[in-house]
Amino acid sequence: MFILPFADVSRGQQTNPPPVYRLDDCLNIAGKGSPVIQEALQEIEVAEGRKLQAVSDALPHLEAEAGYTYYDNIDYFEGNIPLNQHDNYSLSLRLEQSIYRGGQVFAGIKAAVLYSDYSEVTLEDAQERVKYTVKELFYLLLLAQEVVKVREETVGHMKNYLETTVEKYDQGASSEFEVITARVKLANSYPPLIEAENRVEILKTSLAREMGVQGQEFQIEGYLLYIPFTADLGELQETGREHRALLLQTRINEEMLVENTRVASAGYQPNLSLFASYEGERPQMGFPPEDKFEFEWQAGATLTWSLFDGLLTPGRVKENRGLLEQARIKTKDTERVVQLEIKQSYLNLKSAFRTLQSQEEVVNQAEKAYQIAQIRWENGISTYLELNDAELDLSEARINRLEALAKYRIALAEVERAVGLDLEELKALLEKTDAAESKT
Repeated sequence: MFILPFADVSRGQQTNPPPVYRLDDCLNIAGKGSPVIQEALQEIEVAEGRKLQAVSDALPHLEAEAGYTYYDNIDYFEGNIPLNQHDNYSLSLRLEQSIYRGGQVFAGIKAAVLYSDYSEVTLEDAQERVKYTVKELFYLLLLAQEVVKVREETVGHMKNYLETTVEKYDQGASSEFEVITARVKLANSYPPLIEAENRVEILKTSLAREMGVQGQEFQIEGYLLYIPFTADLGELQETGREHRALLLQTRINEEMLVENTRVASAGYQPNLSLFASYEGERPQMGFPPEDKFEFEWQAGATLTWSLFDGLLTPGRVKENRGLLEQARIKTKDTERVVQLEIKQSYLNLKSAFRTLQSQEEVVNQAEKAYQIAQIRWENGISTYLELNDAELDLSEARINRLEALAKYRIALAEVERAVGLDLEELKALLEKTDAAESKT
């Protein structure tokens, strides 16, 4: 098992130490504060609004109306009987229920429900993408901090070698060439350290943005652990077909467009609705008008059939059929893309594992070479250059191993994102599938 400890690269004294986040903390914070997830949550609100609008077409509509009219002139019959009044009022209450609209109502409700499902899957897809990005940045930040630690050790060793070489030079045991070379090596060890420190700050800024905590100082802690994982490519691809949120999105979108096409086709059908109203006026029209409210009610049915709407309905039907065909094409293409992503992540994981194995052996060999070079140099049977080369080789081997370990963990995160399940969920599902197959 390979373990990479957290390296603290904070500078200066702080009265209030910044918060320290582990990977789970970063994922939880991003789950609430990530702009990508916040946008997806608002999409759910939009879906709920659409659902209410669609259901409203199936429910009765009740309207109340009140009116007031002022007449400037009052007409009289034979000079003394008024025919109207200055102040005129009206009140009405109307109830209307749609009975048949060519299937538009129920198709609209179903489309709205599907859009609600679509928005929830969109949230899942956003969460998958944010999880992967947070994990990638977290592992890269741990790696960058360890690289800084290795670079600092290299600079420290170069300083020690320079001091030792200068002492030997003063004693006549080393040449001026070796002193100059030691100084050059020390000077050359600073740029990689500065670059590594800058990368730490850049990655920390990127991680903060992904979590939605820009402007807040924080530290991270954790370990890069080697986690064994084996799976068959076919099993991963089959799992991805069922659980990848991106695929579910395209399938639901296709179903929505089927219902939208039915809604558009309803324009060819008649509309039937029932209504009832209760109305009153003051004064009631009469001879002469009486200064009080008179109410009456009425009920009936309305049948309308648009015989020609200027090609509006054919246009809508054609548009939605075209969108439906596009959705079907996109669904098939997305299935191919997902399968390709799963295969790519699977191959990346295998490659990262092989690289990690090889780099572990390289580090072991480099450590042995450095120990031999140090003994030879201390006994005066080798030059400083030989020891320095062994030191640099060991530093680079350690950094390469750290990079291989980080790439392996990132590759695991890629597999999780491509399949649509966390690693523990994926392992449990694969074990369950294997157990079921062994029984048959």
